[in-house]
Amino acid sequence: MKCKGKIRERTGSGKLVTRFCNEKLKEHQIFCHKCGEPTEALSGPLSAKKNLKQVWSEFKPVKAKFYPFSIFIILTAFLLIGLAVYFTRGHYIKTNVALLIVVPFALIPLSFEENFISNHFKINMFFSKIKYYPMFFLFTLINIIYFALMKIICTGYALNIAVDPILHIVRLIMVLYWIAIIVPAPILMIRKKMNPIKAIIVSYKAGKETRWQQFYIAFFVFVLNIVGAALIGLGLLVTIPLSYILLETYYLRMDEFELFDN
Repeated sequence: MKCKGKIRERTGSGKLVTRFCNEKLKEHQIFCHKCGEPTEALSGPLSAKKNLKQVWSEFKPVKAKFYPFSIFIILTAFLLIGLAVYFTRGHYIKTNVALLIVVPFALIPLSFEENFISNHFKINMFFSKIKYYPMFFLFTLINIIYFALMKIICTGYALNIAVDPILHIVRLIMVLYWIAIIVPAPILMIRKKMNPIKAIIVSYKAGKETRWQQFYIAFFVFVLNIVGAALIGLGLLVTIPLSYILLETYYLRMDEFELFDN
């Protein structure tokens, strides 16, 4: 595969001409190392939108096979999260302590065997992977600490000091940026046997070219489940397993491009 980018350069006579780069590219290169022209990777295999379409087309015919597990995870992990938020509302510290305990349960399906779309989720798979709870607990703790620091720094929470209103926008940006960074981290911890801190660092380095696509993946997951919840909650039977599959699929795309090996 050769680069299709264009380069402007001067000839020996000083005339400025445009020519094709034609630099030989590696199979999974995202940008040309010579002219910087992007390849078709970000608009193709690494496109969040195309991954969503592909996942949905593969998931739609078999979605009913995920219903029993969806009911189970909704009535356990996600119900616990909802109750934790409801009963601790208005108490920032209590809410976060409660979430620290229950959120890891919702992450456990991300430790299931590779190829979620084919290995239809079963309830016994959840209990066989409960051993990863401590790892997801630490991962959740790191996220809670980060969000707490952003709240303290950008709002003056617990410090009783006034802050510049612009910092509220800064906080929003930093929270969204962090979410984009950690999209592949939970699966990376399991598949590459990394501790949560290393997985987050590797995710940060690996996503330097795919950060926007990772943000779109997180955005799609959020919107899908909002819509699912709006449909009297019944839509969650579809959107929850679809979300897990989408997260794994994008992780596999990044791994295919050897982004975690850099």
